Amino acid sequence: MYTQLKSRIEQGESILLDGAVGTQLQSLLVPMDNTAWAATALETHPRKVFKMHMQYIECGADIITTNTFSSARHNLEPIGLSGKTIELNRRAVELALQARAEMRATKLVAIAGAVSHFGVLIDGEPGLALHRHAKPDSQIEFSRELARRNIREQAECLVDAGVDFLLLESTGNMTQRKWLLEETDHLNIPRWLGFRCRLDDNDKIPRIGYGSDTSFTEGLDVLKHHQIYGVAIFHSLIDDISASLAVLKRHWNGIIALYPEAGRNDYTANLRDETESPNVTPEELPIIFNQWLREGAHVVGGCCGIDVEYYKGLKHQLKQHQ
Repeated sequence: MYTQLKSRIEQGESILLDGAVGTQLQSLLVPMDNTAWAATALETHPRKVFKMHMQYIECGADIITTNTFSSARHNLEPIGLSGKTIELNRRAVELALQARAEMRATKLVAIAGAVSHFGVLIDGEPGLALHRHAKPDSQIEFSRELARRNIREQAECLVDAGVDFLLLESTGNMTQRKWLLEETDHLNIPRWLGFRCRLDDNDKIPRIGYGSDTSFTEGLDVLKHHQIYGVAIFHSLIDDISASLAVLKRHWNGIIALYPEAGRNDYTANLRDETESPNVTPEELPIIFNQWLREGAHVVGGCCGIDVEYYKGLKHQLKQHQ
């Protein structure tokens, strides 16, 4: 399936990645967990996870992402599910495969296996990262070696279960991003590497993570040392992605994927906060996506807050750019 996806990109087709996982499950009334975020849905609401994948496929998504961003062993252990780590990660892939099978007669869909360091506080940005909402008494102390082993375990599980490629989603600094790379280098599967990018006030240089001083340009140097097929800028604000895309184009000539977040503050809340306002409307999103496609992106999609509501008719509004 990945070969077909790559061929479509090379032929100039604009590829649509699915949207938010956690906030779409919130919309389906699935409660989030402060520690394992959306991963608990694999245990409590697997049919809703399946339904979410089906919704994105029905809206024209060419790639769907497994609900595994926060399902490594260190996410599941504090809530008593460490014994089901392999089972739940395999279930996440199986649900995506089942959704694809339902639509196989009319659509070919690639499945991206999400791997992250979500919840790992050591060497990270604990005061600024998304898991700032985690309960203090639910965090467990563990070593770098254990964190890396958990990442490797999850990635190997996803590959064995049948994903088409790995999406290494790193919102933080370069230390943890390198863990994702080093612990998956041995796997014989295409990998895309994700960066969260930002523009600080009065600073025109895109930087990575929530608070790292490392510039995006410096962060891209890691690509020289690992075999990567695609680079993604994700979970970033729209203006920050636009500025970072120009940098990425100067340093990378492979696949480029862009999927912004909506600027809400309720992503890891138990349920959706209807008083929160997104920073982009469904009507504005295709205009932004087409601009990015003109500027060199190959894949566009949504991260937190950009859910199915934004996807209705979206695929048909994307222009094809050679």
